[in-house]
Amino acid sequence: MTALLAGAAAHNAGQYGVARSIWAGEAPVAPEADDADDQLLDGLAAFATAVTESRRGEWDAALDAATAADIELDAVDGTRVDLAPIERWLAAFGTDPEIAERSPPPRIAVDGDRPTPGALPLSAAVVVAGTVAAARGDDPEVVADALRFARRSEHPETTRYATFVRDYAAAEPSERAIVFERLSGLVGRQRRKEDDVSGLFD
Repeated sequence: MTALLAGAAAHNAGQYGVARSIWAGEAPVAPEADDADDQLLDGLAAFATAVTESRRGEWDAALDAATAADIELDAVDGTRVDLAPIERWLAAFGTDPEIAERSPPPRIAVDGDRPTPGALPLSAAVVVAGTVAAARGDDPEVVADALRFARRSEHPETTRYATFVRDYAAAEPSERAIVFERLSGLVGRQRRKEDDVSGLFD
């Protein structure tokens, strides 16, 4: 459920466009094999689209997306997501779209918890971080390599790579540049070590 969890965490942090990209299957660092229902992800992507379009003042597009989300989510059965708050928001939004300007959309619970980017498993944190990087114009390959290098450790979840990936995914917009610089520096040093070892056998 990597995409489900990553998107929920991004949404809960107010990164609605990032959540939409993840649920829509547009994350540059692809989630691992996912057992989430495609219809659920489609419905959540439409919900996130309604949120993002309403925040831009694109009311027709937002209402169309909300209708699509309602149809998709209504057909989902046995999900790990608490859909009731989302469905209530969609119903309220359909009759009074300006609700989006008065209050944020409901946070999303998965298996009873409301995930946040800084507390995700590494496999989900890299999906958020990679999508944030693409949106900002940073290099998502840095995030992908951080995952690759972390997995060489006996304890990937507690490596410096994992720490910086989570920090970047969770950072405030004003802090992201410096966090990415640190992550990029760490990854760059490991890349150079790889190149040096490779050069010995050329």
